[in-house]
Amino acid sequence: MNERVKQLIHDARNPLNNISVNAELGKLALQSNSDIERSVAALDVILQECQRCSQTLQELADTLGSESDK
Repeated sequence: MNERVKQLIHDARNPLNNISVNAELGKLALQSNSDIERSVAALDVILQECQRCSQTLQELADTLGSESDK
């Protein structure tokens, strides 16, 4: 596996970790009847990180596609 692909896989893991953490924070905030704004903020981060992960996966697909053309 080339270094670019390894880097893209690593880059995809970062937003997934952020999604997991913020999902847990949002869940805890809702369970404790905490401020709704805290849950909304966690959901906003989850949405941003999903977009970031999607972009990274597109880069991976592009990289793999260009390598198969060689």
